[in-house]
Amino acid sequence: MARILSDDVPRTRLPVLTYALVAAWTAMWVIQSLRPDDGNVVDSSQALACRWGMVPAHVTGAAAADPCVVLAAEHPPWIEVLTAQFLHSSWWHLLGNLVFLLVFAPSVEDRLGRVRFLPFVLGCGALAFVAEALADGSSAQPVIGGSGAVAVVLGAYIVLFPRARLHLVQAGADAPGTTRGLPAWVPIAAWVAYETVAALPGAQPGTAHWVHAAGFVLGALLARVAAAGTTGPDPPTVPWVRVAIARNQPEAEMIQGILVGAGIPAYVRRMAGFDVPDYLAGGPRDIMVPAGQALEAHALIDPLDADAGTGLP
Repeated sequence: MARILSDDVPRTRLPVLTYALVAAWTAMWVIQSLRPDDGNVVDSSQALACRWGMVPAHVTGAAAADPCVVLAAEHPPWIEVLTAQFLHSSWWHLLGNLVFLLVFAPSVEDRLGRVRFLPFVLGCGALAFVAEALADGSSAQPVIGGSGAVAVVLGAYIVLFPRARLHLVQAGADAPGTTRGLPAWVPIAAWVAYETVAALPGAQPGTAHWVHAAGFVLGALLARVAAAGTTGPDPPTVPWVRVAIARNQPEAEMIQGILVGAGIPAYVRRMAGFDVPDYLAGGPRDIMVPAGQALEAHALIDPLDADAGTGLP
């Protein structure tokens, strides 16, 4: 089954909870968009954000007569730190969160399981909103967005799948260990770097960076706890054997392509003990195939060995 803009982590189930979050966020944005934008305290989009968004002054109990605080006081603070995660300030705000959620959340959901996934993501997201409230406790400006939940997912992902890679289109399930595409930690690191710079005083006012930072840290710190007792995808039942040693990543991918083109499943594995990061494309690589097709693979690769010296065993 095709997976577009996704990772190479094998999954055992459909990420229904991730899709449910996508649907809920989109539906709430449609509701927001249909509200008048005139600032009235009854049914405007601003009133909706004040009622169901996180208002720091309400969460911290700061004395404030601001209309937004009065509207927020219609509910206990613990409710707004949850409901705030389902509102967004613009289409771009929503779409940015949806892209990151759809790329990284399915694998986290699969690893944690459907019982743990939502409590973990929304619970940590709520705590991230509390961190924002404590950082700016006198503010009467509502804070909304699913960015905290997305940050939790990114933090958990980088801990649970540090070697995962991203691809634009994947037609079918890869063999374990296949190295293709962009390392998943690269966009996550870019996101963290952006948030760090944007959080500098005066760099990007009006953005709840504490929600992002706290969500990421909580996701990273608690991912192992949330995943305790769970396991990753089952290993392949067919034994895999090495049929060649390539001198570097490009050469390994060339051999892999020849084998796959001939109908022989193959994947590239970094040699044990050799710790050059994959993105540097340096260092020897093992070419692995199912044991039952090793002879067929050798028949294809042997001429390459004679011509280019790929280091066949």
